[in-house]
Amino acid sequence: MLLPEQQEKLSELRASLSQSIKREFPENQLIQFLEANVWNVNDAKQQLIDTVEWREKVDADHLPVATKYNGLPSLVACRGYKYVQDVNFVVHPIMSESVIRIANCVGGDCFHKFDKEGHPILIDRTGYHNAKDMGNNVSTLEITNFQIATNEFLNRVIMPEGCELAGKSIHSETAIFDCTNMSLWQFHMNALYHLKAIAEIVQHYYPETLHRLFIVNAPSAFVVMFKVIKPWLNPRTLDKIHVLGKGYESVLLKYIDAENLPTFLGGTCTCSHMPGGCVPLIAQKSKDRFVATEQNERVPTVYNSTTMKAALNDTLLCGALPNTP
Repeated sequence: MLLPEQQEKLSELRASLSQSIKREFPENQLIQFLEANVWNVNDAKQQLIDTVEWREKVDADHLPVATKYNGLPSLVACRGYKYVQDVNFVVHPIMSESVIRIANCVGGDCFHKFDKEGHPILIDRTGYHNAKDMGNNVSTLEITNFQIATNEFLNRVIMPEGCELAGKSIHSETAIFDCTNMSLWQFHMNALYHLKAIAEIVQHYYPETLHRLFIVNAPSAFVVMFKVIKPWLNPRTLDKIHVLGKGYESVLLKYIDAENLPTFLGGTCTCSHMPGGCVPLIAQKSKDRFVATEQNERVPTVYNSTTMKAALNDTLLCGALPNTP
């Protein structure tokens, strides 16, 4: 329920936008941008206009995303959702070669069920990321394209189910970064610059999509890296970050039911029906890594050119879901 002064700001923003952009915006989207700008109408309007222009420039609405209805391979492991099958990352012919290269640098991540409020959970095995390979072998364009595609998948495929569960608008995720195994060898400036580029895109064009971020098992090496990263994050994002020491399990369980939290984080979930359990670790040995084939096109997009072009005229490839607006 909005306060009277917030309702007034909402009406002011809607009226102001109607003079600038010939389209309607859902109320929850206007509120999202107002919250991101501490209810400053002018700033919210400018960010929303910038986002519309950016989405048109990158043609974000036509980016293909995986669902269980269109058969596209998922870019990220998933567990416990209605509109996408439980799946691990596997090499598929229509994936680009760059996605496979990125997957080999990521220690393991998974969209894993929901928290108690209906926010989807992203669990990231941050301590196992190969930052050196990411910095040296992945371009900023490739990693930002991957992040945009992942955000579109989250917003179009997983968030609608969160809204259904909560009975209200859900537009943000709960993230858990597990820093087990992290050390200073992961401190690689090129990789951190990639992270900066991602942060800029997410904060400006996907505002208020982070509900909470829990950083667990953080060693002293994390403190060093966080000092570099912190200036790149806006104050609202920083307020949502919780660096937890010993006993973090009780904090996580305050917000996440035990059956939705992996055992290695203090819950009871094992996802024993899936290879790798709740959050599969990406193989660290070179002989066990994902291998691209000649079919995996060398393009900076996440899927090959044929699939990207097909999505321009195929709503199913863009994540159209049954019984959802």
